[in-house]
Amino acid sequence: GRNRDKSSAEKERIMKRKLCLAVLTVCMITVFAGCGKAQDSMAEGTQTETEAPQGSSAAATPDEKGNYLVNGSFEEPDFTGWNVTNIDNVTEELDVYTRETDCFEGVQSLHFYSGSNDVNFTAEQTVSGLEAGSYKMTAHIQGDAAGDENASVYFYAIVGGETIKADASLDGYVNWYTAELPGLDVQDGEITVGVSVKTAPGGWGTIDDITLVKE
Repeated sequence: GRNRDKSSAEKERIMKRKLCLAVLTVCMITVFAGCGKAQDSMAEGTQTETEAPQGSSAAATPDEKGNYLVNGSFEEPDFTGWNVTNIDNVTEELDVYTRETDCFEGVQSLHFYSGSNDVNFTAEQTVSGLEAGSYKMTAHIQGDAAGDENASVYFYAIVGGETIKADASLDGYVNWYTAELPGLDVQDGEITVGVSVKTAPGGWGTIDDITLVKE
């Protein structure tokens, strides 16, 4: 009877060991499979980011007035479409102005002012997906350079690696200066247009109704 008990106990121990090994094997397979999926997921995420398009290949679409610029009249509540740079953060006020009397078109404009600091900023926008051809940029600015004879105010276009400028001036309150850059030859589908303003302290003004149309 004792031999049979020992034999049964031995069999039970062997069965338990086999069962433990089986459970351990299944766990290891599950863990490795999970790691593999995690690694695959991470690889896919990295690949997706790497392959994300760097620029839009979609054709540019003009608005109902033929303007290819986004928010060219600054009617949005922010600088949507524009890259505005307050150089050295000196310009004290650089924002969207909602005073209709200071607008050339619509009810808002890009507004700038500095009391004790210089005014120094740029605002530009890049348009991609344009048809090859000749384009014209038109823009409007008004304000005052606070007597600064060395003030620098101009609109510009960067096309085919070349920067073309049109000088402008601040001639007083709502005495709008209209700058034009015709004959902008776009061949690679892309153009950047913008404005640069630098004045001594006390300079102020608004910029409005910037357009880019096909000639």
